[in-house]
Amino acid sequence: MSTDEEHSKDRRKFIRVATIGASAVCGLFPLVSGVPAVFDPVKKGAGKKSSVPWSRVAPLASLPEDGSPAKFEVIQEKVVDAWTTYKDIPVGAVYLTRTNNEVVAFNLKCPHLGCAIDYRKQTKDYFCPCHNSSFALDGSVTTENSPSPRPMDTMETKVEKGQVWIRFEHFRPNVADKIPLS
Repeated sequence: MSTDEEHSKDRRKFIRVATIGASAVCGLFPLVSGVPAVFDPVKKGAGKKSSVPWSRVAPLASLPEDGSPAKFEVIQEKVVDAWTTYKDIPVGAVYLTRTNNEVVAFNLKCPHLGCAIDYRKQTKDYFCPCHNSSFALDGSVTTENSPSPRPMDTMETKVEKGQVWIRFEHFRPNVADKIPLS
């Protein structure tokens, strides 16, 4: 083989390798540059505890003054997940009790397994039909040998301009401690 043919062959080989290498870099660039955009919402939420927003539940005047519970749906004005913002989303329900201007909010879910708790007007107590647990008006467990590991879950409340506001949260079921679900 002549020297010109060898140089020509080497040149073609170099051009082929350079073209494949440049193509690979060009092909990887969009993939690599897109990785931060995909993980951005995860990165934003990492390492910081999200604050529980206040939700307006009802006018204070709509609660019975005798301390009888009233059931209300909780609707959050704005719910933001990693990529999307939702408006006016039902997130759960609560029982509100009123003594003067003091309001207590109980999560409607049973601390045992999350079944819906009913208020029984005739016996003036709360009742979970899933495992026959009953709770007093203050949320304490009244059933002997109740499967519920703790009293009914309460939430922070406030009254502003005649409106009842709460910080609605769900809690881990079937554990003795009241641990918020994130």
